Amino acid sequence: MKISFKQVFSILITALLMSGCAHKIKIKALQPAEVEEMATKKKIAISSFRNDYYGLSGKIESQIAKHKLDQKRYFTVVSRKDLDKIIAEQKLQSSELMDERTATRVGKLIGAQAVINGEIASANGESGRYLKDAKECLNYTKKGCTKWRYYKVTCHTTKASVSANINIVNVETGSIIYGDTLNKEYSADSCNPLGGFFGLGGSSEILSKAQALNRLTSAIASEFVYKLTPNYIYFEVTLLDEIELDGVTNTQEDIFEYSLEYIKAGRMDKAESMLQELLDELDGNSYVVAYVYGVVQEAQGKLERAKKAYTLADDLTIKPVEEINLALRRIDNLIDKRERAKRQINAK
Repeated sequence: MKISFKQVFSILITALLMSGCAHKIKIKALQPAEVEEMATKKKIAISSFRNDYYGLSGKIESQIAKHKLDQKRYFTVVSRKDLDKIIAEQKLQSSELMDERTATRVGKLIGAQAVINGEIASANGESGRYLKDAKECLNYTKKGCTKWRYYKVTCHTTKASVSANINIVNVETGSIIYGDTLNKEYSADSCNPLGGFFGLGGSSEILSKAQALNRLTSAIASEFVYKLTPNYIYFEVTLLDEIELDGVTNTQEDIFEYSLEYIKAGRMDKAESMLQELLDELDGNSYVVAYVYGVVQEAQGKLERAKKAYTLADDLTIKPVEEINLALRRIDNLIDKRERAKRQINAK
């Protein structure tokens, strides 16, 4: 059976329209800190690290000190001046705080609940260059290029890697709360921009060796601090955009469309009231409206209400709907993580 060009074109257009009609919205959700014990260790001292030629301990201190959650500071950092004073009085070297017993003794003297110490295990970097063959067409004709210019280009490269050992000591018990080795790498080639930039999120800029090592230590500091604090994540959720019931009036379809427009505009309050009214009019029988209502509740952080709406939507379906399945799997996990994060935030 032959398919005409007109039929192929029609199929492509239909597929394009179908793929483009599903709208997604961004949702914000609270997540707990990975290192849960830090919830009760909110007064912290950060010692100078061994072999720290790129200021890793200072970067960690700065990021922890300025970290806020809902506009409130999560940690209190003992000033480096107070820490250095105690170290001097105890006739110690900063590097001696790598020992748990010493860190515990100093931590108690300055009133810290935890002491962060560590070392740069390795920091290597090199920048170089090489010549690469290149050519440029000087004359084009209908038959193609008839004259070429051949030349060499200079390509610049940088490779760097940093490995850091970081520990957190519980001042009260002298035990290790956290201990890990964090590694970051960077690789860039000006003549191969698609070759990859590892560890720094990608960039077209070729960093010098010193710049790369500096950014890698900043990346390690960010990763480490992220593990200690509750934080928000953002993800996208797909909306259903067509009521599936027979007998729905034009007015009801319009109200549903308007509610979707309000969602896209970020007006969740307005969308919520319109969808609630529409759900009541339809006697709670539309899984699409129930699902979208659940998405609106989730976007507002009303997770228990969202779960109730998603459960209703699921009860109304005969065959599985992927968006509803994803929502039901997601919502319990989000509720659990939100409660854990709240316990961490409120812990003393």
